[in-house]
Amino acid sequence: AEGGNGGEKPRSYSPLFKHGSSKSLVGTTSIRKQGGRSMAVVPLLSLRLGSTGLIDLGGGLLAQQIHGTDPLDQIVTIDCGGVVFRTCRRTLHKHPGTLLHGMVQPGGELHTETSVFIDRDNRYFASILDYYRTGELEEPRHIIINGAYQHGAWIRELAFYKIEDPAMIIPTEEELDLRQQALGKPASKGIRQKIWSLWEDPSSSRAARYLMLISVFLSVFAVCAFVLETQPAIRHRDPTYTVFTFDGGGIQRILNTFETVVIVFFTIELLSRFLATSKKKAFLLSPLNWMDAITVLPFYVGLTLVGSSSSESVQSNTTFVRVLKIGRLSRILGLAFKLGKYSNGVRVLARTMKTCMAELSILAVLLVMAVIIISSGIYFCESTYDVDYEGGENPSEFVSISRSMYFSMISVTTIGYGDMSPRTSCGEMVACIAGLSGIFVLGLPISIIGVKFEERYREMTKQMFIQLELDKLIHVQKKLDAFQGMGEIASALLGTGQSFRGDLSEGDLQKLNKRAQEIFLKVDTDGSGEISLEELSSAVSELGMDVEDDVLEVMMNVVDVDGSNSISAYEFSVFLQKAVTGELVQMCKDYIKNKGKG
Repeated sequence: AEGGNGGEKPRSYSPLFKHGSSKSLVGTTSIRKQGGRSMAVVPLLSLRLGSTGLIDLGGGLLAQQIHGTDPLDQIVTIDCGGVVFRTCRRTLHKHPGTLLHGMVQPGGELHTETSVFIDRDNRYFASILDYYRTGELEEPRHIIINGAYQHGAWIRELAFYKIEDPAMIIPTEEELDLRQQALGKPASKGIRQKIWSLWEDPSSSRAARYLMLISVFLSVFAVCAFVLETQPAIRHRDPTYTVFTFDGGGIQRILNTFETVVIVFFTIELLSRFLATSKKKAFLLSPLNWMDAITVLPFYVGLTLVGSSSSESVQSNTTFVRVLKIGRLSRILGLAFKLGKYSNGVRVLARTMKTCMAELSILAVLLVMAVIIISSGIYFCESTYDVDYEGGENPSEFVSISRSMYFSMISVTTIGYGDMSPRTSCGEMVACIAGLSGIFVLGLPISIIGVKFEERYREMTKQMFIQLELDKLIHVQKKLDAFQGMGEIASALLGTGQSFRGDLSEGDLQKLNKRAQEIFLKVDTDGSGEISLEELSSAVSELGMDVEDDVLEVMMNVVDVDGSNSISAYEFSVFLQKAVTGELVQMCKDYIKNKGKG
């Protein structure tokens, strides 16, 4: 049963249901407010069906005889959405603060009764109950809603049972500092730690964020500059080609200057990061740092070779020219990979490839087998075509198995350029087999990789959410540290004419509660008996207080004791009392601290 009756107290009743000649005795039903909604909690005692005997739903006397007299060992039954689950009270005593833990506490539905009904989706409850048994919370990803998996439904169930997802626990500043030290951040404060944070932690300061944006900007435009350099008019310095009064030679000089600036910037970045890190061996072994080195080293190698060689020898030395071309190719590859470091999609793809090595190895083996078999077959079918059909003229393109591998790879991967094609019936049949084999060789492993990619992407979105929440809480913490003068509202509420210090007297409490009721009724425009965050903001404005939305949201969470995401008249009165006495700011700081600890 769902619904709500505002802030009314829980009520109970004891209905008796009849079913033929059998009777089902249903005990006290409690209507409990949970998450802004009402939940029907029905303690079930037992059920007798005709002469078939007693079905002991609650464990009752039979459970006590088996498990002894210890109340914690008594079996309790939880009927979740029509599916019955059984466990011991001792199991539910774990994880204080959660819904099921509260049920087995004094005053809870399962403290004296042995059965309860919860009107929720039972497909998620098995994972919820396993969390109490094992201490590990695993998301049931096999549940499909409206043709797709819905992560939001799992989040709503966790919120209902008052369970915090371990993946969503926001680390404290100390834990975050330890993680960064594991990545190479110097433990002691000083210039090296500041340099490390400047280059490695964009969230550490505004300068670090700007530096990251500059790095992204230079990476993007360096790639664009490299592409523009290959234009024939710019490469050959065509004087007739002009852009904004710059001819081909002028554009080339501008691009070369910009390239030099980019290389110098990335060189400073690479050296600064190396000198600042406390884990230099790990730094040197990191593939990402090697990509950064590939970005800048070819530039200096080219300068060295050009400076040590004369112009005639440079132009006549084909090997030297090829080395320079390879260097420039390496630089563009380094820039591309460097740009990929700032892309969430690229990072997810890299993690997917790392976790899918088994699947990728299967794909590689199957692909090699298919290419070798198809290459051999097409070669023996086509290699003698000119002798058998055209008297030695118009020789076949499949002159060897190695040459046929190109056709096999293109066909098995279902690309099919058409530059090579079979001319015999045997060869055409092999080509058809190549096309069909590609579906099985590539289709099955790629589907597995797609699933792994989705898992890694979900993990990445969770990490991004955690980082955003952490940044938000740190930002609110700084605002609370600078927040002063909440006690000044006493003059507006109590008419004291000065800021309030000390405890509230009985008369002050009466004045404050009366004023709180007046303001509450004024901002509660829909008459629901609850005010939302927007209405709370209006109430704060009525008091002449200037509180930003993110700080006000934390304050609301502090006084919203029932977790309904709204404030009742009583909670609003508590809000004003804590604000007048100055306790509210400290309560918010404690809330952020506990939120960080998870």
